[in-house]
Amino acid sequence: MATRFLSLPRAPSLPLQCAGVGLLVFVACLLGILARPTGYLSAFWPANAVMAGLLVRYPALGRHPAAWAAGAVGFVAADLATGASWAMALWLNAANLVDIVVVWQLLHRLDEPNRRLQRATSALYLLLASSAGSAIGALAGSGAGPVFFDAPWTQVLAMWFSTQLMNYLLLLPLVLAAPHADDPPPAPRKLPLALRLAPWGALAAGEGLRLLVSGPGSLVLPLPGLLWCAMSYRMFTSALVSAIVCSWLLVAVALGLLDLNFTPSHAGEVLSLRVGISLLALGPLAVACANAAGAETLRRLDHAVRHDGLTGALARQALLEQGHLGLRQSVADGGGMAVLMIDADHFKQINDRHGHHVGDQVLRALARVTAATLRPQDRLGRMGGEEFAVVLPGVSPAEAQAIAE
Repeated sequence: MATRFLSLPRAPSLPLQCAGVGLLVFVACLLGILARPTGYLSAFWPANAVMAGLLVRYPALGRHPAAWAAGAVGFVAADLATGASWAMALWLNAANLVDIVVVWQLLHRLDEPNRRLQRATSALYLLLASSAGSAIGALAGSGAGPVFFDAPWTQVLAMWFSTQLMNYLLLLPLVLAAPHADDPPPAPRKLPLALRLAPWGALAAGEGLRLLVSGPGSLVLPLPGLLWCAMSYRMFTSALVSAIVCSWLLVAVALGLLDLNFTPSHAGEVLSLRVGISLLALGPLAVACANAAGAETLRRLDHAVRHDGLTGALARQALLEQGHLGLRQSVADGGGMAVLMIDADHFKQINDRHGHHVGDQVLRALARVTAATLRPQDRLGRMGGEEFAVVLPGVSPAEAQAIAE
């Protein structure tokens, strides 16, 4: 099948992208600082996940020192702009950068499908990298507890680790799995509307039960709905739903809707809550990763069955199916359709004189050149040997003659 893509807008220059990293980190830091209780560490700190996600998603940024420098400036500038001292800004944000370096080092070495959370093991890699980065960052920053927050370093260590782990598992999948501009559109779903909306109904039911059921078990009541969403929707959609549900849980705690006191004096309870939320998000994420891996395997198998392995053109049966569909559509639209038969002249002599390897190169070149001249709606297939066919929907005899020539 010949496919022509519209030219995408040119990507911004690398220096501009680096500046964008710094700006996004600055804004994310401000959001975290505004959500921070006075004198305490923030429960919502998206900056580390945003920066680490961008550097992993775009490898050229991760290898460019200017991107790291811009991110560091964004961290420090946000603290200074909100009244922090130089000592506090440098210490805390040095720990943040150490955290990000660890996560980046562990994730950027993976292949692209794993980085985009499209393998069954992707969730495990994400958990390991997030845990390692959060732990090392917490060790680097915990000493600031007695100095700036009048809190024991062990307490700050636990709070820092649990906060960063939770934020990584909630936000990093959103950055890594966000659709690319050149991603193929999702396949149309043929399920009835009621079945497509059923996962949302299960999720709403779980949230409703949470208001009626008290106790620690109420935290996981939305889990069946989250798992159903993970099995039904794309990775990014599932990650977004999990982030919203878990963030709402944090808001409910902060507003006192759940019987948990969110202060450093109850660090054990807060640690338990944040780790619980992290694992609540991890379950649907693992299911979504496995689902994405299965979908990719099916897509590859379907492509292998429907396409000729040598030339990349449609296989004979797939071309016949496409031709029947095109014919019915052309008849319904009142238009015409043409089929061109293409044969490589003297192909047997090429094989006999130069060998089958050269013959294969000729077939690949013929398919490539032919596909380059076709419209997006045209279909090229290999009928067998050196014979190809092209289906041209919506053309008149004169137009078909012009295309053939």
